[in-house]
Amino acid sequence: MRGTAMPFPSGDISTLQRKDMTLSIEVEANKIRPGHGELSVIVLAPREPDPKTFEFRRTETVRDSARTAADTFGYEGGNPSFETEQHVVLDRDKTLAEAGVHDGERLHLVDVGGGV
Repeated sequence: MRGTAMPFPSGDISTLQRKDMTLSIEVEANKIRPGHGELSVIVLAPREPDPKTFEFRRTETVRDSARTAADTFGYEGGNPSFETEQHVVLDRDKTLAEAGVHDGERLHLVDVGGGV
């Protein structure tokens, strides 16, 4: 399955041509993409109808990134964490990478309780 890729003059569309097909890929030219060590995460909060997108370092802990999100949404106190779309609450002591968070993932802001 070999082919040739040719960028169009504008630089934002490429094609891959093969004997029996042509595949065109359009790339959003001005979209900011996170760097190699960063993740773009969509966070949903319980009392906020609109999700917010955050850029976190892959090495940042779930605890710190959830606190940043909670602060941004206006939540004070508590022990914020993230819950996946599959209803798995992430371990706050792990990094986002260790917790298996992927670029573009949707996470729910939750309070895991605890305290003294």
